[in-house]
Amino acid sequence: MAAKSSAQWVPPARPARPASSVPTGPGHRDAVLVLPGIMGSELVESATGRVLWGGSDLRWYGSAWASGGSLSALHVTDEERAGVTGRIRATRLLRFPAFAPVLRGFEPYTKLLAGTRRVAAHPDAVREFAYDWRLSTEHAAARLAETADDHLRAWRAHPHGSRDARLTLVAHSMGGLVARFFMTALGGARDVRTLITLGTPFHGSVQAAGLLGPGSGTPLPHRRLRALARTLPGLYELLPGHPCVEEPGGTFRRLTPADAESLGGDRELAQQSLDRREKLTGADNGTLPQLRAVVGVGQRTPQSLTLAGGTAELREYVPDGDSRLDRRGDGTVCREAATPAGPRPFYLPQSHGALARSEEAVAFTGSVLTERPLGPPLGATELGLYVPDVATAREPCPVEVDLVDNPIAVDLQVIDVSENLEIDRPRLSRRDGRLRTDVRLPWPGLYRVEAKCGGFSPVSQLVLAVAGD
Repeated sequence: MAAKSSAQWVPPARPARPASSVPTGPGHRDAVLVLPGIMGSELVESATGRVLWGGSDLRWYGSAWASGGSLSALHVTDEERAGVTGRIRATRLLRFPAFAPVLRGFEPYTKLLAGTRRVAAHPDAVREFAYDWRLSTEHAAARLAETADDHLRAWRAHPHGSRDARLTLVAHSMGGLVARFFMTALGGARDVRTLITLGTPFHGSVQAAGLLGPGSGTPLPHRRLRALARTLPGLYELLPGHPCVEEPGGTFRRLTPADAESLGGDRELAQQSLDRREKLTGADNGTLPQLRAVVGVGQRTPQSLTLAGGTAELREYVPDGDSRLDRRGDGTVCREAATPAGPRPFYLPQSHGALARSEEAVAFTGSVLTERPLGPPLGATELGLYVPDVATAREPCPVEVDLVDNPIAVDLQVIDVSENLEIDRPRLSRRDGRLRTDVRLPWPGLYRVEAKCGGFSPVSQLVLAVAGD
């Protein structure tokens, strides 16, 4: 009988996986939850199964914001404010673009979900967390606590999971506020290894305050949105918390519940949201050590406001000593409001609704999960894109591009979102120190305007074209 070899048997090497999909860091076997922003979850009427928000028929947005009738079911009722919920349920993250005037547009989360699943140990490690964004972050965080516990238990018992797995939360916009409430007020931080935020308004958004007031020259779709927004506890969670109200003497102060009421808002909802923010700031001292943030920059963004006669006039500057400074953000959240205390964020020239769809945000999420450094794209430049949120079909629609650098060319593209059809590649010309052009959107519907220059993916903005009458 032959003697046994003393050498240890070594199994044959398996074929290497593509480098882009190999998880390497200790966090790659974690359970991952993806949280959308406000208006980022599909909402369904529980009694009938009717989709109230986020459906596949993009023509719905044109008729809804023009007539208002289809939006009435989304208004938060007195019963829901009192805690009797369930009339509407959130089913999944957006699979199709959605549109709201002023807030502009919300891109689907399909790319973010697919990119996160590619770098996870197994697709089952990634679960989407849809929530009723109409209601408070406290309500959503309570549901998140239940989902997180269920997902973490299931993943630890999964064949590809790990018994010592923890949670990684990937959150866009208001989803980051939900995650923060879960981690600080509900004790979820003990199970969270990492929180990745994309454009989260940690200090609120001046744009949210502007939604409550009539403003000047308010078109009909904007009035429809304001009527809805004033009933939504979730909208009040986004009110600015930094000194942003400019007084006649040039000083700046914080927005108060009385200010919100003067604009036509609900004082009680405003007070409750500000109380929750104070509670969280006291709980975590304004810092989250697990946080890794992406902040949108380069877009024209409301940063302060003046109040007079029940109206809010939004301004694109913040106080800087004795002067004023334009600190552009993502078009909805200014740079400082999305920049939390802690590690330096990853700055990305992109609009708020498109942040979670961008290649850079998906790559950043993957780099955090696999602990691989992500460097800046080659040839990157800070590009800002301005398109009106609502335009009249077949009439000139102005498009402007701002650049920090002065490259040779900017590639501009106009896409019919419903048909996924390119309809124009207009040329930009320099007028009054800016790159400008006019485009004509041929028929009512939802369009995406994309501007690309340098190494970043295109900066994009959704615009709704309505009939001339």
